[in-house]
Amino acid sequence: MQPEPTIKFMRTMATVAAGTEAFCIVDTKGYDYGTFTYVTELATVASSQDLVALAHNDTLATAYTHADVETLSVGGTDFTIVAESTSFANIYQFNVDLRSKKRYIILSYESDGIHSGVGLAMLHKSEDQIPVTIATTADGVRNLVRL
Repeated sequence: MQPEPTIKFMRTMATVAAGTEAFCIVDTKGYDYGTFTYVTELATVASSQDLVALAHNDTLATAYTHADVETLSVGGTDFTIVAESTSFANIYQFNVDLRSKKRYIILSYESDGIHSGVGLAMLHKSEDQIPVTIATTADGVRNLVRL
């Protein structure tokens, strides 16, 4: 029987001001794969994200700047960021092979509008690998990226 994944909150539901970056941080020590998800409520106005990014670092800090971390993937550069939906929740999900990554994974999100969001990490050992799927849908997963 395969072991069950471990689910950790990276960030609890919190309101973030427009133009302010929300950071979600998780310790991945002892895990081989991770699915990192950031979910926001539906947008009050159609706006675009200024930033959706995934990074990693060897040390834990209460806040990060992009100079502090090694970026793994940045929206707009490495993948397309679609406009925030005013009809559905906005979900950003990354599947990551953690074996060559640093200990702490940081997911950051910034929007033109005020938003509330929560970050979740589903961490796996090598026996229970994550699916290799890339999809963008209008009413669910906005970006799914395997790194």
